[in-house]
Amino acid sequence: NPNIGIKYDEKQGLNVTPFSAKLLGLKMEDVEEKVLVTNRTLQLRTFDISAEGVARASAWIPAADASQIDKGTSILLENGNTALVTEITKEINNQVEVLVEIPASDPPLKVGKFLAGSVEFQSEGEVVVDPKRAIVKSADGAFAYADNGGWTIRTPVEIGLERDDEIEIVDGLYYGDRIVTHPVMTLWMTELQLLKSGKA
Repeated sequence: NPNIGIKYDEKQGLNVTPFSAKLLGLKMEDVEEKVLVTNRTLQLRTFDISAEGVARASAWIPAADASQIDKGTSILLENGNTALVTEITKEINNQVEVLVEIPASDPPLKVGKFLAGSVEFQSEGEVVVDPKRAIVKSADGAFAYADNGGWTIRTPVEIGLERDDEIEIVDGLYYGDRIVTHPVMTLWMTELQLLKSGKA
């Protein structure tokens, strides 16, 4: 039956018939642009405690994230305290060390204590944002299924900041593009099946 099924073409992608789209509950959304705010977790370790109980700690973060943190940036700690960034070291192997000071607490912290801290990261202006459910992270990289004139084509993407349900698209998709948000994994598995069976 030509009204049922999914066809594959190397150049155009997948063609889901209207009947099959309804059966699968196929959903599509427009790619948006917005300022994306997300929280990153830092794993801090204390290395010095002053006589007054003020602790000094450090954490390593990717160098690409360093632009989001400055001297004086507040880091909310798991124990309710707030640490302040005092120094950011030079890049080593794509990592930078962030040094912080933590006010005296009760009970006092000890040298070698690990603490999780949370810092707010914000995109530089509006960025391309997709729902996380639209992105597949595979061994070959991340991708989405984008509308291609009635077909849906697997489109490699470069991802940036992530939050609970949203993800920044650095490259590969643009504002106004239309993408599949459900059922993305079904399309991926179907495409693999068609390629494997030689029906593509």
